[in-house]
Amino acid sequence: MRYLVGFLILCAVGLAVLSLGCGQDCPQAGCSDEVRVGLAPEIEVTYDVTFVLDGEPGAFTCLRYYDDLREAWLWRPQPYRRLHPFCSGKSFVFEHARPVLVEITVSAEDGSWNGSLTASPTYEAVHPNGADCPPTCHQAGLTMTNDVGAFEVQP
Repeated sequence: MRYLVGFLILCAVGLAVLSLGCGQDCPQAGCSDEVRVGLAPEIEVTYDVTFVLDGEPGAFTCLRYYDDLREAWLWRPQPYRRLHPFCSGKSFVFEHARPVLVEITVSAEDGSWNGSLTASPTYEAVHPNGADCPPTCHQAGLTMTNDVGAFEVQP
């Protein structure tokens, strides 16, 4: 019995040493849960986004401006949890968010773009450092389309 206990302890220590010595070195890339919303077609002016994520309302403005003769975008949020939206004329992202239900309305300042969307995002697991390394994030993509002109009477 004494030999069996000693053998089991030796096996446990050996496995621990092997796992440390042969462990996988994981890169340190990070990621976050997010919902990316694509805009079709692209918006070319400043626009407002109002939203409800799992029953909690919020809003932000995506400002288009020029900095040293190049186009740039800046978001100006209203307070909403720890949400960090990023935006451009092609899309915006709700970062650090994993809502079950989203309701979104987008309106361009000049009236050229207007759209609404209610959806339950389908998330995919993302492993930026490989399947065996942390972190694991959940990301989804949605697309909004421009409703302006959709109901115009055709001659």
